[in-house]
Amino acid sequence: MKVDYKGFKLEATREKSLGGWDTLYYTIYTPSGFELVSSFEDSEETVKDKIQQLKDIVEDCLINPQDYEDDDKM
Repeated sequence: MKVDYKGFKLEATREKSLGGWDTLYYTIYTPSGFELVSSFEDSEETVKDKIQQLKDIVEDCLINPQDYEDDDKM
C-alpha cells in the first residue's frame, strides 16, 4: 500500500522473505526524497495498521523536526 501523507510518501507491504515467511516491509520518504524510515518486521500487524503508525511518525516529525535531524553533520 502506498500513501501520500502531508507531502511524505509512505509505503507498507507484506511479502514473502527469502526464508519463506511473511514479512512486513515499510518506508517513509520526506517531501525532498530523503529516506526517513526504512525497515521490516516479522509480525502479525496489518498493512493498514502499519500505515497508521507511519502517519503518526510523520506527525511527530512535523512537530519535533529536531528529533529527526542527522547527528553525523559534525
